[in-house]
Amino acid sequence: MRRFTALIMDLRASRKYSLKNRNEIQTYIYKVIETLNEAFAKALEKNVSFSAGDELQGLFSSTGAAYLYYRLFSMLIAPVKIRAGLGVGEWDVVIRDAGTTAQDGSAYHKARAAIKATKDSLGYSVLLESGAENDEIANSLLYATTLLINKQSSYQNHIMLLSELLYPITIDNALDINKMGEIAELINLRSVSDVLNHNSNKSPKKIFLNGEMIKVRPTSVSIYNDTFITDGKVRGLPLHLSEIMGISRQSLDKTIAAANIYEARNLAIATLKYIKRMED
Repeated sequence: MRRFTALIMDLRASRKYSLKNRNEIQTYIYKVIETLNEAFAKALEKNVSFSAGDELQGLFSSTGAAYLYYRLFSMLIAPVKIRAGLGVGEWDVVIRDAGTTAQDGSAYHKARAAIKATKDSLGYSVLLESGAENDEIANSLLYATTLLINKQSSYQNHIMLLSELLYPITIDNALDINKMGEIAELINLRSVSDVLNHNSNKSPKKIFLNGEMIKVRPTSVSIYNDTFITDGKVRGLPLHLSEIMGISRQSLDKTIAAANIYEARNLAIATLKYIKRMED
């Protein structure tokens, strides 16, 4: 029987924000969801949408696509924190003309169990439950990847997002790179938001880019065995960023190193490789 991956996410401590700031965050998140649903349309069985309160859920054809969606979503809405559960299983109740909340199956049940387990886990903000004996290894990789990104400052996160915009990580064509212009518009919105950049010691420079101006060089993950993974480190990234931001390449070299951007990208690739092998 074919297996699918449900993704359930919950915004953490969103009620701590003032009503004005919360409305701004919610409006922005709706735009993020709309944009990412279009970017991941090929891999989405049911679009990600709000299901209840601050919870979101969606259904994907593959675990790799669900993970990439979660990863990009979490970076785009930072510093707002989320918990997430990935559930791999069947899609039993299929209502074609209805949204994700009308569907049911073990994929949803496992995603619900996974996100519930994040509350009791030691620092895990995202967990995978597939029923496979190697879930613990996959979850360790998920944890390591997320940990590096969560430790980034607002400015470092901005540089990480620009890196993903120019050199997006994808697998099995899950991400439509022709939609990176729309993702650039999201980065523009968050870069001038007092709410989403309140932790920054530097003011990220707003970028004015469109689809025609962005030179996207995707990093497509293969499942072939490697002795070690280096695809996350891309040549020319500091120079490419310096041309966009008007900042020296040397300064960006230091930020990339301090933010562990190459390491985070390498870990994301390792996670995708491992998840893909679990599916196969």
